[in-house]
Amino acid sequence: MASMLGRPHRRTHAFDEEESGRALDRLVAFSDGVFAIAMTLLVLNLTVPTLTGSTDHVNEELWRRLGDQWPELFGYALSFAVIGRYWLVHHRLFRLVRRVDSSVLVWNLLLLGFIALIPWPTEMLGRYGDTTAAVVAYSAVLCATGFSSFGLSRHIYHAGLIDPRVTEGYKRNSLARAFVIPIGFAIGIPVAFVDPIAGMYAWWISIFTFSFIMRRHFGPDVNEPYPPGESRGSQGPAGAT
Repeated sequence: MASMLGRPHRRTHAFDEEESGRALDRLVAFSDGVFAIAMTLLVLNLTVPTLTGSTDHVNEELWRRLGDQWPELFGYALSFAVIGRYWLVHHRLFRLVRRVDSSVLVWNLLLLGFIALIPWPTEMLGRYGDTTAAVVAYSAVLCATGFSSFGLSRHIYHAGLIDPRVTEGYKRNSLARAFVIPIGFAIGIPVAFVDPIAGMYAWWISIFTFSFIMRRHFGPDVNEPYPPGESRGSQGPAGAT
């Protein structure tokens, strides 16, 4: 796992303190906006049917339509949870960032590109969730999202752009956990070619299994980035919130 970090604290051509402060403010604000828009677009896949007739007929038909719409509701809930998870990872990471470089901006744009794409396979999954193509497309986009998030974190750690007090254990733990979601969805791809529904079950089984293994391996106490007795304090640019 240590190889994930490469050679820690190797400086790249990072922006100076003033530039980093401005860049970090804009990066975080822009990223939050993309995350928010992507999560909002998910609800557009849900529609309210237009029904006519007597109250009893409308009530009966509406219950039937709601039952038919559960795949769209499932896709909405799943994608909202996944995007929300990546927003939390992004937020926690950039609380600790002290400087940025051009590669951070590129990696972040790549991540946001996949985040913005998630509503597309979500709609596909809601409409055609019993097909291999829809499950594979959804899995592939979520895999790409996860690996781009991992690449962003790894670059920040490798380039020494993080608060120097952050422990190596926290870095290893965060990078290891970054693999849980993309690997879980990757496992669903070959399974979906056998049975699409089984492919979706494979997501849950894999993600919960890997999460359990990570917790047992690293323990619950590696979620604190600083050594015992230290806190973030007021170091770093104001934009790193």
